[in-house]
Amino acid sequence: MAPVTLSRRSFLGGVAVVAAGALTGCSPSSSAGGGGSGSASVTLPKYIRYEGVTPDLPGDASGIPDTFLRYPAKPVAAFSQPPGDGSEIRGSVPIGGPVPPSAGRNAYWQELNTRLGSDLQLTMTPRADFPQRFATAVAGDGLGDLYTLDMGMAHLPDFLRAQCQDLTEHLAGDAIADYPFLANIATESWRGTVFGGGIYAVPITRGVQSSALLYARGDLLAKHGITDDPRTVDDFLALCAEVTRPRANTWALSSAPMPMLQQMLGLPNNWQVEGGTFTHVLELDGHREALELGRRLVDEGYVVPDGVTAEGVDQKTWFASGAALLHADTYSAAPGLHQQSEASAPDYTIRMVRTPSQDGKAPAALWLGPPNNTLSAIKKGDPERVRTLLSVLNWLAAPLGTEEHLFRKFGVEGVHYELDGTDPVLTALGKSETSEGFFPVEYLVDGPRSNYFPGRPDVAKDVHAHMADMVPGGVADPTVGLYSDTQGTKGGQLGTALSDATNAILLGRKPVSSWDAVVAKWRADGGDKIRAEYEAAYAEANG
Repeated sequence: MAPVTLSRRSFLGGVAVVAAGALTGCSPSSSAGGGGSGSASVTLPKYIRYEGVTPDLPGDASGIPDTFLRYPAKPVAAFSQPPGDGSEIRGSVPIGGPVPPSAGRNAYWQELNTRLGSDLQLTMTPRADFPQRFATAVAGDGLGDLYTLDMGMAHLPDFLRAQCQDLTEHLAGDAIADYPFLANIATESWRGTVFGGGIYAVPITRGVQSSALLYARGDLLAKHGITDDPRTVDDFLALCAEVTRPRANTWALSSAPMPMLQQMLGLPNNWQVEGGTFTHVLELDGHREALELGRRLVDEGYVVPDGVTAEGVDQKTWFASGAALLHADTYSAAPGLHQQSEASAPDYTIRMVRTPSQDGKAPAALWLGPPNNTLSAIKKGDPERVRTLLSVLNWLAAPLGTEEHLFRKFGVEGVHYELDGTDPVLTALGKSETSEGFFPVEYLVDGPRSNYFPGRPDVAKDVHAHMADMVPGGVADPTVGLYSDTQGTKGGQLGTALSDATNAILLGRKPVSSWDAVVAKWRADGGDKIRAEYEAAYAEANG
């Protein structure tokens, strides 16, 4: 793809176009599409695993994260002095919940600034409003020193080159050793930060935590005599039929989980690549089979009424209340699902299902979630300023088991949390002020996320066991680490059209045969161009 020179006005237009799809967070239906291109010409940062803390259940190279059953009793002091230089640091981040108290009324924020050695001033914007506020900040040169970027943002490479610091000399290869907790981030996450021959961002990682799976209410299934996972698609359908009791306000599924159905049928994770040629999953015959299966689930009444178009929060509520016995969500949703279910039914149990397959010989391959949630960029500046900002990000990326992580997530003991054994339990103030509450510092940087659920070692064990079974054979989206500008400018619009067409079929308003026309329109409206851009980026990255 030839580079495009953009004026500020044309860039802002691109930001407005992508607003519908930006910063989709942890939703299992999100497909922002990776990050950069041209990584073949860049030496990626060397991965240097941090060995200062020993997990209860170690992760491995397949992507399984470290697992901690309890917070380490003696957190390691990873820094001997603050990373800041005393100057103010301004940042722009999205926020997914209530805005915490301002710095003057926020004990956590004040202590954070003391420990950083610089005053961190964050502009926090509700996620839905962030794209437009971002565009306004660009126009007024108001983004600050550090800011969150959506990986699928329109014209992202051009914006990075024009506005953001090229970090290659600071982070490529062995250079990243100066920032050991950035070096502790897996290589796969750094692929998404390479654009136009340079490293232009720091990854905000999620890894396999964003992979989607089926959760089951084990306590309720046991009442039907069901204690094992379904092995085949037919087993899955039989389970749905057995547990659905509309007169008792009980259904099998909180939604028609199309990505899970696609996995059951052995389909690729969004795209497949053969000889450098990309084919989207929606173009395959198997996708029509998945639509037929989804339509059957709805037609047979196995899905909660309104489940096809309901918001995720409603689907979680139905699962927690026992109205739905199966629910599709991500690994990262586990603590919330347990908390909600416990409030509804103290004797509840939840298990994570090994996805059934067509032949039942082995579970279906798990679709691995994208390595990164978003990116964080640094405003262009002199080398000393850049090194200071990287040092601050390095401090913020300190992993679980360090004093810095314990403070960053939970605040000050006796103020923001109390200890239950060695596990921190947030106070009311901690829930409103800290990172584990709503303070969105993790949108500036986030190190590898461990499996750790305070006070719930059983949940940590279950997640680790499921990952050990499913992650090594998981399938990645081949567009991870690639960038398509058309995906950035039109991806949201195209995705909405596909979602609407899918729902029309699931609800019986359109026949499955109508999907051919949907695919033809998707290709004409931008799908073929997205494909061509991914193919070009793939060829460059593998050249």
